Amino acid sequence: METRIREFDDYQMRLIEETDGENYFKYAFEEASKEADYYTGTIEKYTKDQVLSYVEKIIKKENRYDFIILHGSEIIGEIVINEIEEAKCHYRICIYRIENFSKGIGFNATKEIVKFAFEELNLASIELEVFPFNERAIALYRKIGFEIVENIVDDEADELYKQIYLMRLMKENYKWQ
Repeated sequence: METRIREFDDYQMRLIEETDGENYFKYAFEEASKEADYYTGTIEKYTKDQVLSYVEKIIKKENRYDFIILHGSEIIGEIVINEIEEAKCHYRICIYRIENFSKGIGFNATKEIVKFAFEELNLASIELEVFPFNERAIALYRKIGFEIVENIVDDEADELYKQIYLMRLMKENYKWQ
């Protein structure tokens, strides 16, 4: 499948472009649900200028792929592979609004991004961080084949966000090849 656009069900994933900046700010920051912030540990507020500058910066980086998840023209989430080095990468996903939770969007987007990482980028492993209270996400990651490999404690974080699971998926353990 072509790198820039991937589709599943009624959704499309494509690499974010500079022209997406305004809508990215709208959907990911102005209209994102409190639940999305809770599960991702987002406590800071960002200005439109900060977000537009961020988008401009990330699209120029060569060791990352920032996909937006679209339903029609609405950006409903993002899925990112970054920190690519030595045949491994870091992964993250966020579905912005609670009404889009538990619809299989995260599962299907994760399958697509994992396939992209292993088949097109030829990576050997993918890592992610997740808070232990995010049981729905952990179940999704385990279904794909991720395993908890480390329990990280961030002494500087707020109490709720101190404990973090590091999960890893090795290419040979990927269940949806």
